[in-house]
Amino acid sequence: MKVVTVSNIKGGSAKSTTAIHLSESLSRRGKTLVIDMDMQADLTDFFLPNLSPDSIEDKNIMTLLLGKSSVSEVIIPGKGIDIIPSTLTLSKLVRIASDSFFLSQQLKKALESVKSKYEYVVIDTPGSAKYELTSALYVAQLVLIPVTPSKWAIRAVNLLLDEIAQTESLFSAKKKSAFLPCLFGASKKHRDILERLKTIEEIPTLNEIPKSESIKTKTEKNEFLKKGSNPWHAFDILADEVIKLIDPESIFPFSG
Repeated sequence: MKVVTVSNIKGGSAKSTTAIHLSESLSRRGKTLVIDMDMQADLTDFFLPNLSPDSIEDKNIMTLLLGKSSVSEVIIPGKGIDIIPSTLTLSKLVRIASDSFFLSQQLKKALESVKSKYEYVVIDTPGSAKYELTSALYVAQLVLIPVTPSKWAIRAVNLLLDEIAQTESLFSAKKKSAFLPCLFGASKKHRDILERLKTIEEIPTLNEIPKSESIKTKTEKNEFLKKGSNPWHAFDILADEVIKLIDPESIFPFSG
């Protein structure tokens, strides 16, 4: 089982969009579980658009982290992609839980119990340094960092790298990370930000996800990308890059 945590402390950095379409690409390669660890619940809304908030209020990622639900109770089956949903109640976690260590161990045990069922797990995270972010970083084999062309991009990346370093120190576990440029255009401003990102040599910068109106439109309509389109191919390539980073010896029996 390969676990990818999608994270960036800055809001609006295409975390949920990346998690959604990466999950779809990975699901063509093997059974995939997505975990929504963001109180905004964008991932939950995409995969479960017709589900009422009340129906998952007692069985969601928060109740799993607190040990009040088993992993089998919180997973909602889908077509090729299962989901552990989030709710706005997750905002209370930092007040209820005493520290991140217990929560991280709960998430680790939950994933270990389903590792024979899933090939891939993709975790969406909040846009701030919270307990749920620490837990998601702890279980990750790869931290995928979407970066959009804003003036705060490099500063946000550095804050997240500090958070990753603290998690590594807390749990004595080194994490693989990679930058994913998203929505960069051809302007000099955008290219300059991308070049600055690439100067962080210890972390690879992956192929770009193109600036595309169809990505935004499809995501807002709770639809996957059109097969064969340029954005679809970009996420298909990303899936192979992610697998290769986690397991350099991987052989891709299927792509496309």
